[in-house]
Order: sequence, then C-alpha cells, then structure tokens
Amino acid sequence: MTVAMCGDDDAALRVVGELVRDVGGTPAVLGALDRVRQLEEVAGFVIGLSFAGFDPRSAVPGVPAAA
Repeated sequence: MTVAMCGDDDAALRVVGELVRDVGGTPAVLGALDRVRQLEEVAGFVIGLSFAGFDPRSAVPGVPAAA
C-alpha cells in the first residue's frame, strides 16, 4: 500500500517513511505542507467513490511508475 505524505521537516518525513516501510507500505512524499489540502481533497474523492460502491481505480487509472 502506498502512503501519501506531505511535510516540511525532512527528518520527520524520514522517520515516518521508515515506520510506513516497517509495516509493509511504501511512503510517497508528495511535497511540502502547502500541498496537504490537495491531498485531503483527493482522499475525499477516493473515499466518496468507495462509499458509493465504485472502485476508485476505475476513476484514477494506473500510470506506470517512473523508472
């Protein structure tokens, strides 16, 4: 599972990233704290789809990971 993260403190992001990896996840740092609002809105969109009975992957298509 990918865990989206935003933050301004590199040390804190490293610690949280290690915690995410420790439980089998993949941390994805998406920018500084000024991006948090965008992350929250996307999460709301995905959660809304799920609660309405739709698979979020049908609305957010997979994109190959960068090499």
